[in-house]
Amino acid sequence: MSSQRPTSWMDGITLYVACIVGLSLLATALPRWRQSARSAACEMNLKQLGLAFHNYHSAYRQLPMGSGGTSPGSVDEPLLGNANRLSPWVGISPFMEQQALWEQISNPMSVANKRFPAMGPVPWYDFESYPPWKKRPQALACPADSTTKKFPTASSYVVNYGDAVMNVGASPLREMPPYGKTPAALRGMFGREMAFRFRDVLDGLSNTLMVSEAKIGGVQVAKNVSGMIERPTVCIDAQGKADTEYWPEGRTACWADGSLLSTGVQTILPPNSPSATSEKGELEGVLSASSHHGEGAHVLIADGSVRFASQSIDVGDQDSPTVAQGHLDGGKTLPPGSRSPFGVWGALGTRAAKDRFDVAALSDPVRTYQELELAEFAAYELETWHAAKGTGKLQARQIDLSDKGVLTLMSESGDIRRLGLSRFASQDAYRAVETHRKRIQDQSKLLLEHLATQLDLLEDKQFETFVREWMVVNSDDESKSNVAMMAGLLKQQRGAMITKYDQLLELFHQMDEMTRAKLQENLTTGKGLARNFQMQFVQGKWKVVAEGRFNRAIGRPQEIRGAFEAAADPFGGR
Repeated sequence: MSSQRPTSWMDGITLYVACIVGLSLLATALPRWRQSARSAACEMNLKQLGLAFHNYHSAYRQLPMGSGGTSPGSVDEPLLGNANRLSPWVGISPFMEQQALWEQISNPMSVANKRFPAMGPVPWYDFESYPPWKKRPQALACPADSTTKKFPTASSYVVNYGDAVMNVGASPLREMPPYGKTPAALRGMFGREMAFRFRDVLDGLSNTLMVSEAKIGGVQVAKNVSGMIERPTVCIDAQGKADTEYWPEGRTACWADGSLLSTGVQTILPPNSPSATSEKGELEGVLSASSHHGEGAHVLIADGSVRFASQSIDVGDQDSPTVAQGHLDGGKTLPPGSRSPFGVWGALGTRAAKDRFDVAALSDPVRTYQELELAEFAAYELETWHAAKGTGKLQARQIDLSDKGVLTLMSESGDIRRLGLSRFASQDAYRAVETHRKRIQDQSKLLLEHLATQLDLLEDKQFETFVREWMVVNSDDESKSNVAMMAGLLKQQRGAMITKYDQLLELFHQMDEMTRAKLQENLTTGKGLARNFQMQFVQGKWKVVAEGRFNRAIGRPQEIRGAFEAAADPFGGR
């Protein structure tokens, strides 16, 4: 005996949007979608990388090595081979629309009388002499990081090497005692010369980090720092010492290099913390996640979902020693198999340490604002915001306030900053809450009015007016022929749409203020009650988003022009 679920008004709207998306794709579709994916926001890049890893695993029943390769190579003989230093990005390149690049790498190549072996020379080899190493895939460049142009070979995304320090990075080019295989310290999703499978992730894919963001330029990574195995926070101490040496800006990174310094991250210190390598150079250190998206970083979970890890995430005992093989320093390090001492963040980095955590510790990805929205925000009142501890103040415009108390601000110069309300003086925090509530109320009134206007247009069969004035479409889709096509699709669904708009308006009238606010949030994100159906409040109008989940590609995502200067930042930003 089967049961049927009653059809709801949202089912009809979702079906309508799905029809528009599907038929639009048939008309213009895949080439533009690929372009949208390449220019999309950070979240979409990470989703593309996650899909590539899953497809790689489906093909080979394992993930690529964190640092691996096919031949020795060395500093003295860079053309001999890749020194087992290739990053996972090389392996998954054909799975992220880089088949041509993969074919160049996987086959021998001759350039200017130099003969390169299949799978390339060492990944730090002169990029002009071996072209593939300078062809960083677009998906590895975060749209918010303006330094990706200054460092065109470096990746904005780094893979999870776990929560340990000892020998976790790439193979050294010479013996550096104590050196050897240390599998007990390879606790992440990736490890040097180790290929893990999903079945090895005993903590569960949804509880394990796969990839994180990392700033390319504008950060200092210390070198030759001792004692991080026993106490990782010594890398923080090193940042304040006058005699500390640093790697060049950009981490000397290459997307094809699997060294810890180039493409690795550990879940030890919270996001946006200092980083350092040990006396073993690129082989060993503490490399922290970082981003240009505020106080935290986007992370890709092994199940393919993308979340946001705040720099205030629980990190346990920061002075705890790490897991190491051989119990260094008189047995002060943790034995193999130990649970992570670094709280939720550390638990996220281990694949098989029986670590569990509440997924609520991670938030939804931060929103990337479009140029039209940023232009509107620039008209908001410039206000003074005081730090809670009385350490200073700044001038900025209030953009948004999340339900988790994260306030988004825009500086006078257009920089975006996200800060918890606890960072502000109480009167400023109260003002932020009231401003946000008032804006929600005003937008709620407009939503009701605009839904009624859209319904009138449908009833009057003014389909092209509906498309031009009340639908958000890509700038390259605004031709007369495409508007006519969209209007034709709308005409086909007119009867069902009128019924659904009637139901939506009736439901809206029955909601209280809090429920209306939640509906508005669902409409702008396409999640929850309004899954797969999105509206966007832009230029003072609530418009239907024509491309569902690809709405972030509407217009070119505005690059954030840089963080607030740390030296003048009263809110403690790094």
